[in-house]
Amino acid sequence: YGADCPVAVVFRASWPDERLLTGTLATIEAKLAENPIERTAIIFIGSALGAQDFGESSLYDAHYQRRFRGRDGL
Repeated sequence: YGADCPVAVVFRASWPDERLLTGTLATIEAKLAENPIERTAIIFIGSALGAQDFGESSLYDAHYQRRFRGRDGL
């Protein structure tokens, strides 16, 4: 990891008051100082967060062929 490595801090994930702060290892400390999080948060660090060509998951797509279940859901 370097100073330019992407970081995401997620507070109260999936709740109505969810907050997401993003930055890099070099900038996230200042962003958290401006937007304090007082309780538990999930912190993600890694180059995958900065991917520009990341497609949406097909897991719940009706046309996605699963290993143990066909497209018809049976």
